[in-house]
Amino acid sequence: MAPDPQKRRFVAPALTVAAIAAVGIGAITIPAAYANPSAPGRAAAAVSTPSPSPSSSSSGSGSGSGKLSESQLRKQLSTLNDEAEKLTEKYNKTRVDLGKAKKAETAATAYATKLEKQATPAREQLGRMAAASYMNGSPAMGFGSGDSNGGLSDDAYLAQNRASVVQGLQGQIDKANRAQQDAQSKAQQAQQAATAAEKARQTAKAKVAEVTKKLDKLTTTTVKDPKSGFKATIKGSGLPAKMARKAATKLGSPYVWAAAGPNSFDCSGLVVWAYAQVGKPGLPHYTGDLMALGTKVDKSDLQAGDLVYFGADLHHMGIYVGGGLFLHAPSTGDVVKISKLSDRSDYAGANRIS
Repeated sequence: MAPDPQKRRFVAPALTVAAIAAVGIGAITIPAAYANPSAPGRAAAAVSTPSPSPSSSSSGSGSGSGKLSESQLRKQLSTLNDEAEKLTEKYNKTRVDLGKAKKAETAATAYATKLEKQATPAREQLGRMAAASYMNGSPAMGFGSGDSNGGLSDDAYLAQNRASVVQGLQGQIDKANRAQQDAQSKAQQAQQAATAAEKARQTAKAKVAEVTKKLDKLTTTTVKDPKSGFKATIKGSGLPAKMARKAATKLGSPYVWAAAGPNSFDCSGLVVWAYAQVGKPGLPHYTGDLMALGTKVDKSDLQAGDLVYFGADLHHMGIYVGGGLFLHAPSTGDVVKISKLSDRSDYAGANRIS
């Protein structure tokens, strides 16, 4: 028996998605992240952009009286290092935000594409029905046509329902497309923030390097070994370089086994004494324990104040002073002196204790 036209005369303009089953399309639920592109908590989060560079007050040239003193440069360097660290963390955050934004953009694009694919069969079937109605010249198939009582025929009823399904699905597609555009915009903002943060970080690093260079120039010490004739230029403002300068004041002091200053030394005793003079007392008077401290350093990256070790059993050590030279207390009958690192065939490694 045909359905009562009066019961299907008023069809809701937006049917539930379950009606999609009538045209072979699965039910679709819009994820919350796509249903409202402007709602808080969506996948593409807003990104904060860090300031482009350290404050000018931390990188100025002083009061205009010329060169800054060592204490002024150290204070400036400390401030710049703090700001550089903050900018680095902001840069790290923008990279995380960028990853989230790109992930949200990919998900939104995939969802919009999925809806488009699901809508295609419904559109095609509706088009075929409209074409058939036109070709057949059947008024009963026309949208909005009906009998004298204002009801719809079975074919018109089915056509109208399918049109409503397509209309409802198109609404979901529009929302998904808006979510896709919003996610794309957030990804672009995140990329811009990451780029700006990296630029600010590099600027801060350059300023740190600039002040460090000035400080190193201000704290460069040249020493000459009266016995070997070697001349070393000790550069640097850090604790290791300070220690090397202090050790260099003991050039010519005699080697005495197990001695740690102030007038005689063995190899590790010279290091222990020199560090104590620059504010780091209590280091172990043993090469093996000293090697275990600080940070390992490649031979190609040696700086003044790095500790160098020799022999598989670490039976000897010295203090690198730059230019391929090292300062050490060699053995009984000898004195604290400067030697060429390349003369040692038993080099075992180096470390830096700060």
